[in-house]
Amino acid sequence: MSNRGSEWRKWDLHIHTPATLCSDYGGDTDVIWEKYFEELERLAVEKNIKVIGINDYLFIDGYKRVLDYKNRGGLSSIELILPVVEFRLKEFVGSKELGRLNYHIIFADDILLKVDQIETHFLSNLRGKGNLDASCPDGYTWGGVITRETLIDLGNHIIQNTPDVKRTSVSPIEVGFNNLNFELSKIQEILGEGAEPNTFLKDKYFKAIGKAEWEDFRWDNSALEKKSVINGTHFVFSASPNVEQAIKGKEALKKQSVSSRLMHCSDSHGFAKDIKNTNSKELGHCFTWIKANPTFEGLKQIIYEPEERVKIQKEQPESEKLDNLMIEEISFESSNNNFTNQPIKLNKNLNVIIGGKSSGKSILLYKIARTLMPEILTNNSNEGLLKNDVLKYKDTEDNRYKDLYDLTKNDSNFNFNIKLFSGSKQSLKDRITSSSILPSIKYIPQNHLSNLVDKSRKNGATLKKLIRDLILEEPEYKKKYDDFVEEVKKNDLQRNQDINYYYSLKEDIKKKETELATRGDIKALQEGIDSNKKKIENLNKQFSSEDLIKYNTLVNERNSLNIKENTINSDYEKIKNFNSDLKRLMSEILSRKKILLDSLENESIKHEFTAKYGFIDEAVFNIDNIEKDLLKNKEDEFILENQFKIQLKEIISVREKIDNELKPFIEKQENQKQIEAIQKSISEDETRFSEVIQFEKEIQSSKATLVSQKGKIFIDLETNFREYEKIIQNLNPRISSIKGQDDKVEIIGSIKYNFPKFVAIVDSISDGRSFNNKGFEYLYPNEIRKTALKEFEFEKIKEGLINLFNRIEENKIVLKGTSQLEACKKILTDYFFDHWDVMSDNDDIHKMSTGKASFILLKLIIKLSKDKGPILIDQPEDNLDNRSVSRELVEYLKEKKKERQIILVTHNPNIVVNADAENIIVANQNGQNDIKSESPYQFDYINAGLEDTFSKIETQKDLLKSMGIREHIADIVEGGKEAFKKREEKYGF
Repeated sequence: MSNRGSEWRKWDLHIHTPATLCSDYGGDTDVIWEKYFEELERLAVEKNIKVIGINDYLFIDGYKRVLDYKNRGGLSSIELILPVVEFRLKEFVGSKELGRLNYHIIFADDILLKVDQIETHFLSNLRGKGNLDASCPDGYTWGGVITRETLIDLGNHIIQNTPDVKRTSVSPIEVGFNNLNFELSKIQEILGEGAEPNTFLKDKYFKAIGKAEWEDFRWDNSALEKKSVINGTHFVFSASPNVEQAIKGKEALKKQSVSSRLMHCSDSHGFAKDIKNTNSKELGHCFTWIKANPTFEGLKQIIYEPEERVKIQKEQPESEKLDNLMIEEISFESSNNNFTNQPIKLNKNLNVIIGGKSSGKSILLYKIARTLMPEILTNNSNEGLLKNDVLKYKDTEDNRYKDLYDLTKNDSNFNFNIKLFSGSKQSLKDRITSSSILPSIKYIPQNHLSNLVDKSRKNGATLKKLIRDLILEEPEYKKKYDDFVEEVKKNDLQRNQDINYYYSLKEDIKKKETELATRGDIKALQEGIDSNKKKIENLNKQFSSEDLIKYNTLVNERNSLNIKENTINSDYEKIKNFNSDLKRLMSEILSRKKILLDSLENESIKHEFTAKYGFIDEAVFNIDNIEKDLLKNKEDEFILENQFKIQLKEIISVREKIDNELKPFIEKQENQKQIEAIQKSISEDETRFSEVIQFEKEIQSSKATLVSQKGKIFIDLETNFREYEKIIQNLNPRISSIKGQDDKVEIIGSIKYNFPKFVAIVDSISDGRSFNNKGFEYLYPNEIRKTALKEFEFEKIKEGLINLFNRIEENKIVLKGTSQLEACKKILTDYFFDHWDVMSDNDDIHKMSTGKASFILLKLIIKLSKDKGPILIDQPEDNLDNRSVSRELVEYLKEKKKERQIILVTHNPNIVVNADAENIIVANQNGQNDIKSESPYQFDYINAGLEDTFSKIETQKDLLKSMGIREHIADIVEGGKEAFKKREEKYGF
């Protein structure tokens, strides 16, 4: 039997054999016995019934035969066989049907209590007596010690003294048994519970009562006897037909405020007719699971923790735990005997590692973590953490101290091996080149939580990240948060692009205003045009009024055509530049589309996407012909380049027609060259006038766009803020689920603004002599230079940032080493962050004691973690007072070990004992504290359950093997048995 402490097994403590009275097996023959043994073996393998109690009423002949078969190599899968004696009590306790109580004595196994001792000290003292003769009022007609022979004699005596009409065909031995009853007080005397002790039986038996018979007794006038008889037993036996009725019976006992330590047993008298669907009184009809070593001492443990250690159900408890997420055993490899090479078995529930100072407790836990966790291999801070914990051993040769980390590091043959219950294996050496077989693991080194709490009081970023990471262990919420981060990044990029565009607009407006200045004043241009037109009128006085009107009309039309031609060419360049940008953008989209398609695994999705977005390729193809796609008509359709040329050709054609019509007028002009020069000047001025008007329009339009763009920058900032609001709202269901599990612990999400970082940025870009915080005091109060404000109003932040943005633009702040563009980008960086406060009983984690805050963090780590892998904790009781350990931490561990495997190092007896640790690993360093051991290893370990107990063997020089686990616990964490007794005496317990 591999020892990994207390494990779940089925225990059926009420099994009759073919040798029992009232047997339905088919006879007390070798053939029936062979079938009986085969069935027991099958039940052990298929139904996990590993412990059986052999009960043949007043006799243990059947137990002897089963034990003999086991000793000869049979029943290899049965781990413990206990003898059980059953009899009926004389007490009727007011039963209307005068039923009698079935009472059971469960004796220790053959190792602790030999068969001949049971016969000598108990069975031989069972006596019966009776008077069937009316003429003998002062005496008895039958009496004696109970044996098979005396029972037959009693049966014959009863039959002979029963009227013929009342006699039955029942055998004499059954008649004798059915009429035999014992006084409870006499049984208690035999067991040594009365005035006379029985040291041979002391602590080697348990008492059980049948629930069905006990329930039959009335409460009226019998409550005292009814309660006394059940409360005076260790267990209650039930053979109900199904799990539901057994559980209902257990709850009924609780309501009646009596012992409810109920165990469902088969009370089998025969083989099952249907092995898959058994009934009461049939072999295998048992639903009791007990978490204990398969020993008599293991059975004792359920008296103290019946709710934790006993389950009435069909399936094995905690079977939902996955074998591939739990460690089955661990082992060291060491060429110089620094560490034991014996595998250490682990339990699926709570494993505690105890030992003296520097005994190798933490190094064992650390090696598990290092072998399985990739970050420990690469994160030097974790290596440092190990060293900072001062895990050292004493070198007896030169009395120097060395680091345990160096001890293992300098051993070239050192290795550490881990095996999961699923069979997967991993070693520390293999871990360097292979991925972890168990990445789902939590490791909390010694002082890690308290250090985290202390650091958080100076800088909450680490704690905030821990809490957020725990919240995001749920894939659904991690996806939401990842989407939020991506959206914020996009917003950040958009905001920077909008700032770039804002300053690009400003630069463009500045250039246009400079160029506008070079193109002349609009008033001067108009006056010049008017003046030149008057000159031409004076020079053309030879024209009639009709000719002059016609001439001026033609000239104006010609000038308008020149302006139109200039406008078309200008638009052409603008659209050409726009299309060039569009072509570049579409090419980038096409590249991203290809990357996306290459990454899609689902062929049907890929096909649907391609069908829907195939137009992108066509669009890019069209953009390749960008020279032909210069304009758009009212229907938003592209006008081809030849159409654009047609427009220019029409202008040229009309202009030529006008020039032809002007020829007669020009020929009449006496000062033709002068007029032509003036006319050219007018045409040029009118073109320049048109350009100036257009420039002014463009500048005004750009300025309006600039105002809008500035507003958009701050809209971008608000958009980001709203994303933070949404993500906190989206994560609330996950947080609420934690509060539902524990009303004392609450996580509150909020948005904060990193004022200290903002202040640092402003200080870094501005000249302190020219800077003051007037106008945006909300952003720059003295009290928040080191800590972020708990509460803030977004609108006030926005108002302050607009004010600061304006002052930078207006050069009211002297910048150092940066441009206005970069300065504005820096002050408008997203300094918001999602913050997670932890509250417990209205107490903020930042204001709690270090111990309480550490414990709250531990609870959060385990509660929020969606992983189901092992939890490794080094001394979780550090900084906690004993009351917190016994009342909170212990109860917490008892609950969480049902969900996940826990391995922890501790010095606290409350955790070891009160948390009902299933597996205790005792660590020892040879020679530490001058305690010598003959173990060949410097660091050695032994493990078993709490019920593993035996007094110290003085002749055993290997310290770990010299006493039981319970004795090691008393010696290490209680300070020794005598110290424990002395405290008990002083307390008066």
